[in-house]
Amino acid sequence: MKKFLIFTALILVGGMAFVVPYASADAAKGEALFNDKGKSKCLACHAIGKKVVGPDLAGVSKRHTQPWLVKWITDAQGTWASADSETTELKARVHKEKAPKPAHAPPPLTAEQAGDLADFLMTK
Repeated sequence: MKKFLIFTALILVGGMAFVVPYASADAAKGEALFNDKGKSKCLACHAIGKKVVGPDLAGVSKRHTQPWLVKWITDAQGTWASADSETTELKARVHKEKAPKPAHAPPPLTAEQAGDLADFLMTK
């Protein structure tokens, strides 16, 4: 029984390694950042529930994963140039398979801010 408990504890602690990278992200901070016209400038092109210049972000959590959103927020140009499955699907969905790069260019954000913003978007 003691070995079983130790083994279970090790599995749980080891599994935490997959949770830790996202543990610092905070959807409430992300929402504040999204709505801060001076810091993130998200609202200049995006809204939730309607298309502005950029796409409507309602339902973005059904189209993309949180790690992909972080990648996009921090480096849209590099993400667009990658051949990962989410980016390939996005290009096909918006009929821009041959487009050289997106116009998306947010101001520089820290990794924590990008995670917070992605966590907020995952609630939409």
